Amino acid sequence: MNILEFINQFPDENSCREDMRSAREREGVICKKCKGKKHYWLKAKWAWQCADCSFRTSLRSGTVMENSNLPVRTWYLAMAFMTFTKKGISEVELQRQLGHSRYNTVWSLMHKIRSAMGKRDDTYGLEGMIEFDEGYFEKATKEKDRKKLKRGRGSQRQSNVAVMAESTKLEDLETGKKDSHCRYFKMKVLQTHKKEESTRLYRAILMISA
Repeated sequence: MNILEFINQFPDENSCREDMRSAREREGVICKKCKGKKHYWLKAKWAWQCADCSFRTSLRSGTVMENSNLPVRTWYLAMAFMTFTKKGISEVELQRQLGHSRYNTVWSLMHKIRSAMGKRDDTYGLEGMIEFDEGYFEKATKEKDRKKLKRGRGSQRQSNVAVMAESTKLEDLETGKKDSHCRYFKMKVLQTHKKEESTRLYRAILMISA
């Protein structure tokens, strides 16, 4: 989805709320009080009411948006801008795109989204054949600062990142041509360039993925 498709699909606050409601109902709403799973939707309140104990669960309850006064569409826009580009987006740029007056609010919003995305990623385990390697990724650095930083291994302009990929071998039955397919992968920034750190991380991720 690009920004034009996003605007067409979510033109206003109500469209975002309805999408969030549908997503939560597909996942299943669970009552915090009695753990009941049967609910009735109260449109006037934008909340679900438990059929067993009448406890109400608001649209945002139990989500990253809980206790936030920001519109749901602002959250949707923030998540869109954070995922549309491979290079990511800074807090200052997101603040400009959202037209929000307070930097601290935007910073907190991005921190909560990143934290939620990290927790979601942890639920995916790697299976089958796992390939492990290290790579150097360029950091987002201001042009005036780039010239002051050294190049090569250990450069402050780059981060050493460990990458583990779930590799599935594929074979074309007609041609016999073999290929591989990556379903999920995990990445972790390494603090040093020592072999011991890579080995410890590799073992730790294997234990999580098992």
